[in-house]
Amino acid sequence: MLRTSMLTLMLAAVALLGLSGTALAVSGAGAIALEFPIGARYNALGEAGTALSQDVTAMWWNPGAFAFATDISDKRLHIMQSKLVPDLADDIALYWAGYATRAWGGSVGFNLTYLSMGEQQATDDSGAEGKLFTSNMWAAGLTYGTRISPNMGLGMGVKFFRDNLAPDDVTQDGRGGSGSTFAVDAGLLIKVPSLKSNIGVAISNLGPNITHVDADQSDPLPRKFTVGIARSIYASDVMSLLFVSDVLTPLLSWDNGSQDYGIGLDFDEAEFGGGVEWEYDGSLFVRFGYKKGTGEIDGPTFGFGLQLGKWVGQNIEFSYASVPQAQGLSDVNRISFGYDF
Repeated sequence: MLRTSMLTLMLAAVALLGLSGTALAVSGAGAIALEFPIGARYNALGEAGTALSQDVTAMWWNPGAFAFATDISDKRLHIMQSKLVPDLADDIALYWAGYATRAWGGSVGFNLTYLSMGEQQATDDSGAEGKLFTSNMWAAGLTYGTRISPNMGLGMGVKFFRDNLAPDDVTQDGRGGSGSTFAVDAGLLIKVPSLKSNIGVAISNLGPNITHVDADQSDPLPRKFTVGIARSIYASDVMSLLFVSDVLTPLLSWDNGSQDYGIGLDFDEAEFGGGVEWEYDGSLFVRFGYKKGTGEIDGPTFGFGLQLGKWVGQNIEFSYASVPQAQGLSDVNRISFGYDF
């Protein structure tokens, strides 16, 4: 029976070479497609958005903030794309799309995450090559957020996750090439106008382990608890400056007694990100940040955004971000496109 040795090497590169700080912080977790921050704007700001994101991407950052996502427009769309390890493989990439609309006294949204893990070559114990196959992970989610007061939003999201690591007929035991599970997110956003600040709290990816072979070999989801703050530093008719910061703590800790992962705050693996955004005339945005994660992820982030409404008469936004990976690898580029109907 053929073994997927190339797949093992590829997954090790994905998990250990720093596709995201969170992936390294909870390196024992599966479902890594759920870990990559969404939205080039927030990636450029040190991968921080729990208290700032109030658009379609709030489905990923904070369902409580999603309660404010349809204030600007009744219908909104956001798309993000990012190659993850261009230094090593050009066909490993992340795609995310989300849609939000106003309904049932709040915001309702649907999102789809797709992680293409490229083409693999199966080999047996002797090194003989087998068939080529492709690997991927995807998740489909539904989120609802509503205001419980004019300055407070509460929300919840559910998602179904599926990975297709390899066809069963190329695995050692003829099974375990795919797995699926579900997860729940919840969040709260509080606006404090007197301080020109937002405070956000979110819990993400609470759900059963993902099982490929049996329960004893299952992998936990990348559960996490995040607290964020966003504050307006300066604002005038033509420009503004704001600050944002997030602190993330995995809800995934190793139990030496049971030799397994369980739910628990792991402060030793906590991560920090923050940044500033300068806006001019509601059209040009320049962003700088800093990300401190585990696994040698430690460095600056930056990017820019363009709001094209004044020129094209449509609420279209383009954003770019550059974020660090592990040491020795080039930074990753992330590109977002937003459209309000």
